[in-house]
Amino acid sequence: MHNAQQRIPGIVIGGTGSNTGKTTVTLALLCALASRGLAVRAAKTGPDYIDAAFHAAITGQPAANLDAWMCHQAPAPPVEKPFTGGKGLPKGLQTVFDRMAASPSGTDRAPDMLLVEGAMGLYDGGHAGAGSTAHLAALLDLPILLVCSAAGLGQSVAALVEGYLRHKPQWLNAKSTPPRFLGIVCTHIGSQRHAEIIADALKPLEKSDNVPLLGLLPRTGAPELQSRHLGLVEAREALPALDRAALTNWLEDHCRLDALLKRAGVAGAPSRGTASGSPEKTAPLADTPEAALTSRFFPPCLPNAATIRNSAIQADNQELQQDAASLFAPGLTTIAATKARTTRGAPRPLIGMAWDAAFSFCYADLPALLTELGADVVPFSPLRDAAPPQGCTGLYFPGGYPELHAEELGANLPMLRHLRALAQKNLPIYGECGGYIYLMRSLRMEGQPELREYAMAGLLPLHCVLGKTRSALGYRAALALPGWPERPARLKTPVAGQTRSKPGSKPGSKPLWVRGHEFHYAREDDGPLPPHCAPLWQLHDSKGTLLRQEGCRCGSVAGTWLHCYPEGSRTFWRAWLKTATPPRSS
Repeated sequence: MHNAQQRIPGIVIGGTGSNTGKTTVTLALLCALASRGLAVRAAKTGPDYIDAAFHAAITGQPAANLDAWMCHQAPAPPVEKPFTGGKGLPKGLQTVFDRMAASPSGTDRAPDMLLVEGAMGLYDGGHAGAGSTAHLAALLDLPILLVCSAAGLGQSVAALVEGYLRHKPQWLNAKSTPPRFLGIVCTHIGSQRHAEIIADALKPLEKSDNVPLLGLLPRTGAPELQSRHLGLVEAREALPALDRAALTNWLEDHCRLDALLKRAGVAGAPSRGTASGSPEKTAPLADTPEAALTSRFFPPCLPNAATIRNSAIQADNQELQQDAASLFAPGLTTIAATKARTTRGAPRPLIGMAWDAAFSFCYADLPALLTELGADVVPFSPLRDAAPPQGCTGLYFPGGYPELHAEELGANLPMLRHLRALAQKNLPIYGECGGYIYLMRSLRMEGQPELREYAMAGLLPLHCVLGKTRSALGYRAALALPGWPERPARLKTPVAGQTRSKPGSKPGSKPLWVRGHEFHYAREDDGPLPPHCAPLWQLHDSKGTLLRQEGCRCGSVAGTWLHCYPEGSRTFWRAWLKTATPPRSS
């Protein structure tokens, strides 16, 4: 059993498939637990930024992304066997889980409960089920609350649930812990008669497998969360319209929450209506788009580490400025000075991280990881600010929805002028997915009547097309190509039109591998990379199959569709931070 699990009870919410109601059940459960006065730390399995943002907004605490496949810095050979947990958790996953299980910043109170929302179907993951919700639950030794949609089902629901309870995944062996189940919750119940049919069908499983039916959740009362091409709309858009009191009552009325908490091992949990305060007070909800961004990031594991510097820039419109430090977890130390700090005599890189409505797809662990590797992080807004923060030695643009703010991004001419000037000075600039789009010259939406193009930063000589069909989806193991990441002065200019190069860094150096995920509808609209550009990665899928070379770097600017998982890319971030480390003063 995992050490933290000995102290903190928890559950994993897994579903029989996508669109079964996992997110709705999770949000309702978080609201109900908060109304009872319980301190809950939430997480999402896999590479999902939006659900994690919902969790953070409701709990008021950072929400981790736990992934058993992406946490490794290694290639993905065809014969790779999923980690079975015989000797504990993988190191990278252990680090993330420890942050999740730690006491919130500024408090001495450990979480009362850990709640992990799964992704897709319970056994869906990479090769042989690696990284699936069931795999992660087994590694963490947390019981699974199985969410099953009863839409279009009667007695057949028993066959579906029984298959999930007794399935033997490929990664299961004598050394691994098998998945264990806490109970069953059925969603999309259409009527009282439908509920009775489902309950009667599942009674035998409680006797034979000791897995009770804990909830029959009707369609009526469930929140409707809008969808977009990358999943749900962001928390900033959906949460203000979410009635948490009604959601709490919906779950409490149709789920045996007391029995659920007892089976999960939550001792002394308050009963419904006995906790002081209302749901609105016990779990603060975002009142504004800016408030929805608070409490998103974990503090570093290193004691007394300073993570965030206050932005000292001056925007053209002072009313649009906001305190950048408020975007991060409370209790983190802020540094107002823009003068370079030092660690053991060496200067520390200061990384400006884009963070606003257009760029918010960032793992909660990344700022903490960058700090542990010796950097300071300061947020800024490409939408509102006139320039990146003063004194930055590198800039990072995470993913997001730049296409929804394309006109505003292109209209912020002071920001674009400053970025182009910094690129000319060889400041290291790196963007992922949505950030990659922003670094290109332009963006257009496929199928628009006027084929309108929106100007982007123009730091990479590429044009982006946002299509109506998915361009890529899946786990990725990526090998850094020669010269990446290195200081611009050491980059060798490729022959005009050359885009392919043999993988590996300098002669005799160890290959640099990262793991991450791709999910995008956009694509480059330029064919081969232009002269003076080179790709970043050689991409492989979870079976180790070579896919393609990917990304673009031109001088000190680089962009990629790949979202690197922090604990699966420590070596990469350490190398990139070296390119952003100011030279020692003589």
